[in-house]
Amino acid sequence: MKKGRQYKEYDLPLTSSNGNKFQVRIRVNDNNPFDFSVILMYQEPQSKYWYILRRYNGKNHTHKNKIEKERILGYHIHKATERYQLRGYNIDGYAEEASTYSNWHDALSVMLYDCNIKIEGKTIYDY
Repeated sequence: MKKGRQYKEYDLPLTSSNGNKFQVRIRVNDNNPFDFSVILMYQEPQSKYWYILRRYNGKNHTHKNKIEKERILGYHIHKATERYQLRGYNIDGYAEEASTYSNWHDALSVMLYDCNIKIEGKTIYDY
């Protein structure tokens, strides 16, 4: 666990069965339980750069999808898209409203389910 400013941050390195490197990062505000992110990242082989594939955010801010010009006021899930990459936006610039979680623990559980991530020998409560 890293602690900086007003956030706690947890990193969970993962390796897929075929050797690809992923990381789950959990960032939680110490003072605002609605301010959190559960992030799934992927690292290309031979690269130091991490691509954000999914980001499950709390409802502490408004998100705007720049291409669709939509605003999301509540919990939302960022998804990496080719469309945003091709237009020069952040790979995870697109987001959809979420109603399947209301705290970071549930967001982690939903992300593990959505992304078909199974961690042998551990449950969500081990984190």
